[in-house]
This record gives sequence, structure tokens and C-alpha cells, in this order.
Amino acid sequence: MISKHIIAGTIFFGISLFTFITCSSISEEKPSDKNEVLLNWKIPDGEKIEYETVMEEIGESTFEVELGGLFEKMKDSDSDDKKNDFFNKLKQIQSNTSFKTTLSNSEIFQDVVDIEMSATPKESDSEDDSEIAKFQSMLTGIVLRGTVNKDGTLHSFWVKSEQKNLLSMFFELPKGPVSRGDTWTLGNINLIGNDQNYICQEAIKENVVTLTDIVDRDGETIAIVDYNIREYVSGDFVTPSFSGKSGESTKTVMEFQYSAQGEFSVDQGKWVSLTGILSLDASGVMTSTQKQKFSLVEVKN
Repeated sequence: MISKHIIAGTIFFGISLFTFITCSSISEEKPSDKNEVLLNWKIPDGEKIEYETVMEEIGESTFEVELGGLFEKMKDSDSDDKKNDFFNKLKQIQSNTSFKTTLSNSEIFQDVVDIEMSATPKESDSEDDSEIAKFQSMLTGIVLRGTVNKDGTLHSFWVKSEQKNLLSMFFELPKGPVSRGDTWTLGNINLIGNDQNYICQEAIKENVVTLTDIVDRDGETIAIVDYNIREYVSGDFVTPSFSGKSGESTKTVMEFQYSAQGEFSVDQGKWVSLTGILSLDASGVMTSTQKQKFSLVEVKN
């Protein structure tokens, strides 16, 4: 059986190549007199912040896996059609799913914010394929759960790497005051995850978050934050011994990129907006081109 974690992980799989610029509504905006700001989460007691969370595919994507003789005995003549049908169904599930993220003060830990992302199917006039409906039901419910300290650092060290990636991309903030032009890193981002069968020969990791500006918008102090993250590896995937072709290698290259821009309300302690592009380009044992838009849009109660 395919687990909820596999489907959620596949849906979350993707990454970015260029910067997405968010556009705010018309308002009075001018450079702020403040040279330094503190980006902390501020949630009044008994209240919560809700964000419509967009994770949607942009353009056409490809995904192919070539493992040599790894599954040779299991392969049949229409396996490629089945594989393509499976990924098309996953994309259909994603397009028919709404995500909402809720932030609230933790009732267990002091000065900690609880984060939960839930998934619900969108209403559809068409009758779902039974297999799609089954997969859809497995994705329904909580798909991300974690915690951050109010100072912006990640608190839930115990969650899986894929969950840490999303928590960091959306909710990790710099610890301590920052000024225009200051940079920092997201300490919990690891977009590439290979095992012992991968022999890396070249690796590049760029992880830069920048406070590009501080503005005054209708009397509210807004921090403009840019994200530029890139992970690249080139090496050989060595076929494991149980495949019957132990020692054979395939040149494999993977590159993930995430570029985003966010507007953080210093006074209210929350994102006004956050939008980015997450993209993946890979070749070799896995050939894939994917691009996904990520954004947080606050739900006004």
C-alpha cells in the first residue's frame, strides 16, 4: 500500500530557478527610519494565524526512473504506461487538494509556536476515479506538523528531513536583530537526499536569505526578505548488489533551487505574504524537470 507520507512527499517534490516578485496592493509606502528590526512570531494568547498554502505545479513536468536491472524481473510490457498513469494521477490529486496552515501558541512548550498543515479535497463536479479517490483520502488530514520558537528558530528537531524543509522555507526566521543587507542561512534545509549507492564527485550548496529592505506601509513596519537556495550534486549511482548487476554505475546529476520573496510584519509578527518557486532538474538514474509555486496567503477571520 502506498502511504500518506509517500504521496505527500511526492507532491512536495520539486524546486526553483528564478526569483518571484510579490506584488502588494496599492498603499502608502516609504523607506522606514528603522535601521534594525527583530523578526519574531507574535500570536496573541487564544488566537491563531491561518494561511491558505499554495503548492501548485507550474508548466509541464517530467519524471522517469532508470535503475538498470533493478526491477527487470518485475517489468512488463506496459510498465511505462502504468508509471505515467500513476504520476498523472498524483498530479490530479494535487490540483484537487487545498492546503491550510495554522499557527498557534503551544500549550506544551513555552515561547513555541505550533504549526499544522492540513489537506482537504476540493469540491468536484466530476466523479473521481476510484484509485484517485483512494489516494486522495490518504492525503486528507494533517500532512505537516512541527514547531518553531517565537524567535524564529526551528524547535521540532525530531521531524523528518522533508518536513524540516517545508518548516524552514515557510517559518524559520533569523535569531536576533537584522539590518538592511544582512544575510543568514536556513540551518535545516537539505533538499537532496541520496543513500550509500550514490558516489558524489561534485557538490555545491548555496543557502542565502537576505533582508533587502525595511519599509513603512501605512504606518506598519514591513521587512522584505529574499531567499536564494541552491543544491547541486554530480556523481555516480551504483547499482546495488541485490539487482544482479552490482557495480554498474549511472552518471547522475541533481539540482534543486528555491527562490522566494516575503513581506514580514515586524509589528504584528507574521508574514503578510510569502511566494516562491521551487524547481528540480535531474538526469541519470532519475530524469526529472519539475517546477512548483509555493505561497502563504493569510486567511482573514
